[in-house]
Amino acid sequence: MNQTPMASSPSSSRETILPSIIIGAGMSGLTAASKWHQAGMSSVILEKSRGVGGRMSRRRSEHGNFDHGAQFFEVTDSSFQQQVDRWQQQELIRNWSRGFPDLSGQVRGPGLPCYCGRDGMNSVLKDLSTGLDVRTGQRVERIFRQQDLWAVEIEDAKVYQTRALLVTAPVPQALSMLEKGDVSINPRQTSALARIDYEPCLTLMVALAQKVDFSEHGGLWLSGEPLSWIADNASKGLAADVASMLTIHAGPLFSRQHWETDASEVTRIMLKAASEWIQQEPLAAHYHRWRYHQPLELFPDRMLVINQDPWLCLAGDGFGQSGVEGAYLSGMAAAEALLE
Repeated sequence: MNQTPMASSPSSSRETILPSIIIGAGMSGLTAASKWHQAGMSSVILEKSRGVGGRMSRRRSEHGNFDHGAQFFEVTDSSFQQQVDRWQQQELIRNWSRGFPDLSGQVRGPGLPCYCGRDGMNSVLKDLSTGLDVRTGQRVERIFRQQDLWAVEIEDAKVYQTRALLVTAPVPQALSMLEKGDVSINPRQTSALARIDYEPCLTLMVALAQKVDFSEHGGLWLSGEPLSWIADNASKGLAADVASMLTIHAGPLFSRQHWETDASEVTRIMLKAASEWIQQEPLAAHYHRWRYHQPLELFPDRMLVINQDPWLCLAGDGFGQSGVEGAYLSGMAAAEALLE
């Protein structure tokens, strides 16, 4: 199994100039970094979390692993299909289903294969990160210009410098980093970027001693409010010693209304809403808040180059297409833009 690079802890307050920096170790950032690595260009990836994955990360527990963000992905683009074929050959992913039913029993979607990671959705990202310089626990505070360089300031006041910067954080976070550093953007581009908002999602992960049979497909689309989705991670092969490990997503309206509600109260409400399927006392229940779960509006292009020299680009699943495939295609487009 490939291992994620460990976080780096430099002692100096300022580094030498880096060839390129990527903010965010999700699908877009790691795709771009991997493409550059193959072309012989090195990069440093700064990630605020403890590991790679972003919304494709998994939650470890004593009973197994939960996919608690992105649950699966489909393929419609031929270039992404080539990458997916490689992941299949490496046995990093598996075909989980061909769509999931709603409460009426109608299967949603075009009937394409719905892929998941064999060891969790972040399996492919751990593979992409092999050989890359990923530095975790690096929360970026601001981005600013220093003559012919971009400077990236981390919350501990450490500053990285580079001539090529790719930001793959959710658009509101990216704009905040730029605004704090007084980086000017074309007003028309600023207006388009400011319209990109995201649905929040409150997530509950529940381990159960007895199997829950709610769908032969492994997942079920719910009414949308208060709950929008329920899936059994055991059907993905992620359970270790229990019968069912459910991931439950709340709808965007409920998530906004209860964003600041105490976690124990949200857990109680969500378990009650899911009582039709959970008629037993959970062995464990874990709670997570996704502030930037899914973009409500997209930037029309797959990425946006804000400045050519020094190079600054924004990318992610808010550009061109949402979801895992969209994030991959955005990262690839950004990588190719700099290589060209």
